Amino acid sequence: MNTDCLLFLLCGVSMFPFISCYSDGSLLEDQCQEMNIIHSDGSDEIPAQNTEAPFNITPEVQTFNYSQMGSTITVSLTAINSVSFIGFMLDARKCDSCPPAGTFSLVDLSSTLLICNSRAVSHTNNLDKTSITVKWVVPENGTFYFRGAFTKDFFTFWRRKPIILPTTAPTSVATTIKSTSSQTVPTTLPPTSNTNSAPVPSTLPPQCMDYVRYVLALSLVSRLCFLDSSLLVIFRPVLKMVTMICSVFELAFKMIAVIIVLIRSIQYVCVCDCAGLEDAFPTLTVIAMVTSLLHTITVFLHCGPSHELRKYWLCSIIIVDLLNTCITTAAIFVGLRCFQEHWLLILMVVFVIWEIILYFSSLCCDKMEKYQIRNGREIHNQILEKRISTWILVFIIFSVLSLMFTIALITGVFSERMITF
Repeated sequence: MNTDCLLFLLCGVSMFPFISCYSDGSLLEDQCQEMNIIHSDGSDEIPAQNTEAPFNITPEVQTFNYSQMGSTITVSLTAINSVSFIGFMLDARKCDSCPPAGTFSLVDLSSTLLICNSRAVSHTNNLDKTSITVKWVVPENGTFYFRGAFTKDFFTFWRRKPIILPTTAPTSVATTIKSTSSQTVPTTLPPTSNTNSAPVPSTLPPQCMDYVRYVLALSLVSRLCFLDSSLLVIFRPVLKMVTMICSVFELAFKMIAVIIVLIRSIQYVCVCDCAGLEDAFPTLTVIAMVTSLLHTITVFLHCGPSHELRKYWLCSIIIVDLLNTCITTAAIFVGLRCFQEHWLLILMVVFVIWEIILYFSSLCCDKMEKYQIRNGREIHNQILEKRISTWILVFIIFSVLSLMFTIALITGVFSERMITF
């Protein structure tokens, strides 16, 4: 009897290192943060695969704005080339060291299990799987990375793919693993393989998106002020105070936009897929502020109708206004190109065409009235009254419609989603 007990103890103790493969993923609760896989064949620890895992997570990275908080998206794990996996663990987080975020809900109760207070999903059995689908609730605005660990069999597994932000030095795919638990979980899993992912977004992509939206809104408002002030100063020089006030407001909006650009460049690193947004957009915004400053200075150097330098003053203000218009418009177009909906760009094109019509209509009205005065078709005072009323009527109509265009564009800028951050 003693011999049998001794043999049982010896055999049983020697089996301990192998009794670590559990099909129930609930035993992964102690790996909520690290998502480590530690497999041992009894004497040596089995190394994880150092290649891309043959499995995809969709989406791998996605940015959500304030309006999407609380919404639900579908997250799927799929095998590449029919390679199956028996175990997995999936979560979402903002950075490599951040805790899992958001809450998952299950679609298939037979093969998936909620762990870590519903902030992660794991397997319930060790059967071969080629696809898994779950639901995830967006907890807050920002960019979230979906990461997972996969086990193909006891000797083949992939640890969690690290999250590399632009401000951090890239780490090796095979991260060092600390054995924090004496219990090994063979069906625990490593990094999700993701094929070429979209460009990694900035550390704080929501701030980057907000910066673009605010700068675009300020540029559109300043452009509206500039439109009115430039028309008034060229065609109605008697309204000197109004043109000066409009030019000051225009400059103020541009200066605020530049301050936002500077804050963004100092505090945040914004990397996105949209060409021109990282360099061209802020550069054009700063140049537009400089041309607005030149416009304001030129307006305050006002030369009346009888001034001997009026011709040169008008030429200089027209040149400055053209530069200001072109550069500001170019900055707005670069920003609008980064929105998913194309109607913003189309509306901006219509807006520009509308402004061109405005300028030519105002010029035609002014020329026609001067022609009538020169030919003496009406009494001088009556002509002046008609001149003012006709021109102001055209000016008001076009200004109101321009205001409507501006409001529509600003509404779209704050409501539509941007391409990629």
